[in-house]
Amino acid sequence: RIRTAAMPAWRDAGINYIRYSALCAKVVRHCLKPELQREAMKREGSTVKAFLWKDGKPSEVPRKVVQA
Repeated sequence: RIRTAAMPAWRDAGINYIRYSALCAKVVRHCLKPELQREAMKREGSTVKAFLWKDGKPSEVPRKVVQA
């Protein structure tokens, strides 16, 4: 496949921008000094709250979904 100047490298690689930015962040975290790397690794994951909806209203208790 020929890459044009207008096409971003991440798109040419077949990944979306969210995945590309996650990979970049991971590379940066691994390049840090060990003492800074430990702190950065703690922030690596993300937390999402999911609500079940019934009759147009969210449930009172969210389900916590953790994604690494």
